[in-house]
Amino acid sequence: MNKSLQIIVLLFLSEFIYAQIGIYTSNPQGIFHIDGSKDNPKSGTPSVVQQSNDFAVAVNSGIGQGTISVGIGTVVPTERIDIVNGSIRIRDINNNIGLGSDKLLVADSNGVIKVAGGEAFSVNNSGNRILNATAGSNLSADNDWNDNEFTTLKLNEQYDTMNSYDPSTGEFIVPKDGLYFMYGVCGFITPAENSEVFDGTSGDAFTALVVDGGRVSTAHNVIYKGTKNPGMAANLFFLVTNSTIWLKAGQKITLQFLTYGTSNMVTSLSDLKIDKTSSKLIINKIL
Repeated sequence: MNKSLQIIVLLFLSEFIYAQIGIYTSNPQGIFHIDGSKDNPKSGTPSVVQQSNDFAVAVNSGIGQGTISVGIGTVVPTERIDIVNGSIRIRDINNNIGLGSDKLLVADSNGVIKVAGGEAFSVNNSGNRILNATAGSNLSADNDWNDNEFTTLKLNEQYDTMNSYDPSTGEFIVPKDGLYFMYGVCGFITPAENSEVFDGTSGDAFTALVVDGGRVSTAHNVIYKGTKNPGMAANLFFLVTNSTIWLKAGQKITLQFLTYGTSNMVTSLSDLKIDKTSSKLIINKIL
């Protein structure tokens, strides 16, 4: 008797497992189907209007679908969750501060939600920033550069979402065609107050944004020996340059500097330095 009962139960469960469950409908279109307005036909596929009030769980296969898909307003979901219309609301959304690895979501023309294309999202940099390079060991005129010769300023990566900047060379390789905004700052340090006497001699300092060896933007300043910046223990001179330009993938961007008449700026070349903490190269991709 017990053996017969077990067989009956197993047969019932097998039928139940493979059955389609319909609520308010005798014609379920998936493994679980609710006809919200009880207006579906007894056979065949419901119309678009009839499906608009339905909830269905369907077994599907295909790229991006897995094996189970849910449809709201449709009985033939094409994504894991397919909502025909309306909005999605989260009443008590988590408001923790985001991370640099967070992804920005967008909806395409078909309403499919996906990770936004292009550059990654950063909570620390503006939405279209792709490079922030700054800091590193200071440079000195007696050892690290030559008079009247442009030198590439190599800075440390702080933010490089496209992995396009090489701090060992100071080169940024343009990752894709587009309109870019480039901003370069070079900080020159001369001796502190009372350590140098003004005598009227001077030298020229330049900072340039360079694309494939050609300068696209240059800043210039005259540095006089013994000049002082009020309120600073050391004398820091900023040269700032920027450019907005259409670039092609593969082009190389560098931030460079030059001093001419270097020995006229200071008594000892070791006293003229580049302060990398005050220097930076920032690149934003606009289009």
